Amino acid sequence: MTGFVPLEDASSFRRMAAAMWRAPRDPSIYGTMDVDATAALRFLADESAATGVKLTVTHLVARAIALALRDQPELNAKVRFGGRLERRTSVDVFVTVATDGGKDLSGVRIDDADRRGLVEVAAELAGRARGIRAGEDRAYRESRGLFARVPWWLGRAVTRVSDLLVNELHVDLAARGMPVDPFGSAMVTSVGMFGIDTAFAPFVPMARCPILLLVPEVRPRPWVVDGDRVEVRPVLRLCATFDHRLIDGAAAGRLARRLGELLGAPAALR
Repeated sequence: MTGFVPLEDASSFRRMAAAMWRAPRDPSIYGTMDVDATAALRFLADESAATGVKLTVTHLVARAIALALRDQPELNAKVRFGGRLERRTSVDVFVTVATDGGKDLSGVRIDDADRRGLVEVAAELAGRARGIRAGEDRAYRESRGLFARVPWWLGRAVTRVSDLLVNELHVDLAARGMPVDPFGSAMVTSVGMFGIDTAFAPFVPMARCPILLLVPEVRPRPWVVDGDRVEVRPVLRLCATFDHRLIDGAAAGRLARRLGELLGAPAALR
C-alpha cells in the first residue's frame, strides 16, 4: 500500500519553492530540429534575383508551416470555452514584426497562407510591416491606442475581456485592431538578426494557436552527409513551442518530418 511521510530534510530552497509556485498547469511542450539549409539558401538567392522580391528564411518557414498544417488539418485547431476543441477552416500564419526601433512588437497575420505563393506572402508581409512601422496601419494604431489609454490597473481586465470577445465569442473587432482569431493557426518569430542560436518563446495567452516557431540564425555546423561523411553545412535550428492539449509527441514528430521535407526541397514552397 502506498504511503507518505514528511520530507524532513528538505532544503530551504525546496520549502520556499513549494510555497511560492502552484501546481503545473502550463500545457506547453518544446522541441528543436536542425535542417540543412544549403538548398534553402541557394533557392532564396535564386528566387530573390529572379523575382526582385527579397525572400528570407522567415518567409520560407512561414510558408512551410502553412503547407504542413494544410497536410495535417487536425493540428490546425484551438480550444474555446475552457475545453471545446475546434478546427480552423483556413490556415493563417502570424509573423511577428519589430516596431518602434525594436522597442515594441506587433505582427502581420497572413490569411490563407497555404494557398498563396512564397513571393505573395513575402510581399504582403513587407508591405504591411512598413505600414506598421510608419504608423499607417489602422489595426495597429487602434489596438495600441486602446491599450495606451487604459490605466495599468485595468490592463489585465481589458485583456481578458478582449480575449473573451475575439476568441470565445468570435466578435469581430477589426475596426479596433482586434479581428476574430487574431493570431491564426501558427506564430513565426525571427530572432536570427540578433545572433541568437537557440531560443524558445511562450505562448501569448490571447493567441490560441497550437504552434509557435522561433527562427534563429543560420549557422555553420557539422553535418553528416551520405551516412559516413561529415561536412560543415549552414544549419537552421527551428525551435518550437506546442500546445500539448492539441499536439502530442507523435503529431509533433509528423509535423517536424513534413517541415524537414519542405525546407529540404524548397521549390515546393513557391
